[in-house]
Amino acid sequence: MMLRSLILCTAVLSGNVAAAAPDSGGKLTLVKGQAFTTAAGGSEAKAAQGDSVAPGTKIRTGKDGLVEVTFTDGSLLKIQAGSSLVLSGAKRQKKKNVVVLFFGRVWSKVTKSGGETNYEINTPNAVCGVRGTEFDTVVADDGSARVRVTSGTVGVAGDGSGERAVGANQQVDADDDGVEPPANAEEQAKWDAWQKSKQERLNKDSRVVVDRVKGKIMSRKDKIEGLRAEQKSIEAKRKGAEGRAQDGDSSAVVEIRQYNQRLAEIADLIADLGDQTASQFGIVDHFADLAGDPRFKNIDRKYLEAEAASLRRVKATLDKLVTEGTDISIEGMDKMLKDMSGGKRGSLKDKDSAGDDLFGKDPMDMK
Repeated sequence: MMLRSLILCTAVLSGNVAAAAPDSGGKLTLVKGQAFTTAAGGSEAKAAQGDSVAPGTKIRTGKDGLVEVTFTDGSLLKIQAGSSLVLSGAKRQKKKNVVVLFFGRVWSKVTKSGGETNYEINTPNAVCGVRGTEFDTVVADDGSARVRVTSGTVGVAGDGSGERAVGANQQVDADDDGVEPPANAEEQAKWDAWQKSKQERLNKDSRVVVDRVKGKIMSRKDKIEGLRAEQKSIEAKRKGAEGRAQDGDSSAVVEIRQYNQRLAEIADLIADLGDQTASQFGIVDHFADLAGDPRFKNIDRKYLEAEAASLRRVKATLDKLVTEGTDISIEGMDKMLKDMSGGKRGSLKDKDSAGDDLFGKDPMDMK
C-alpha cells in the first residue's frame, strides 16, 4: 500500500521560541562502513566520526553503513544501511530539528536539553506527531512508511484523515487508503517481508506510484504559491501601516504587530511544506535510480526517468519559492518597531507622546 501523505514525526518538549534559523545541525558521533555526506552546495565526501554536519547536509549510507548524528540539543539519529536523507536547512521562526528521509531506516531518540525542542522526520507519504522519545521510521522503495514506537506516543495521520495514536511497543502503516489501526510491533524478521512487498508493488505498479507522488508534489506547490501570495499581500499592507505609524497613528502599530505574527506563521508553514516536497522529490529520484536495478525488471524506465526530469524542474521553482518565503526575520521586524519608539527621526514617538505606552510591551508578546 502507498502512504497517503508525508510522514512528519514530531517530538515536542516544552520551552521558549528561538530566533529564525535552521537548527538541524550536529556532529557525527559514530561512522561505520560506507557512509557519505554532501554539504549544501558541495560535493559528496566520505563521512568521518567527529565531523560536524550543518543544516542542509545530505547523508547517505551504503549496504554496510551506519551513522549516528548527535544534534546540538542532545537528540540522537541513527541512520541504518541503505538510507538517504538530508538535514533540513530551511529557516524557521521556531527552533526545530528536521530530518528529510528519502528512503531507508532511521532510529531516533529525542532528548530534552533546555528550551523548546521540536524534532521532525519528513518522509514521502503521511504525517505523524511524536510525543515521546524513541521510535523507528522506515521508508520502503515505493515510498511507503512504517513507524514503530519504543517509548512515548506517536500520532499518525494521512492527508485529510484523522490522527491515530500509536503507543510504546506498537507500530503503524499508512497508505493511499488511509492510516491503518495501530498494532503490536511485529518481530524483527518481518521488516524484510514488509520491504519486499513494497518492492513488488513498485515493480508492478511503478506508473501508479510515481503519479501519486507527483500529485502530492503539485498539491503542495499550489499551497506554497498561495502562501507566498498571502505574504506579499500582508507585506504591502504592513508597508502602508508603517507610513501611518510614522505619521502618528498609534493603531497602525498594533496592525504591524499582527502582520509580523502572521508573516512568521506563514514562513514556518512554507518551510514545512518545502521539507515535505523535498522528501517526495527524493523518492522520485530513487525510483529513477531503481529503474536500472535488475530486481525491477517490470518498471517503466523511460516513464520514470522522464517524470523525474520534469519534477526536477518543478523542484527548482519550489526551492526558489521556499527560500523567498522563509527569508524573514522576526528580530528585524521587532527592531523596526523599537526604532520607531526610540525617538529616531520620523518615529511615532516624535509625533505622539502616547508612543511610550504603545511600545511598553515586546512586539512579539502576542500570547
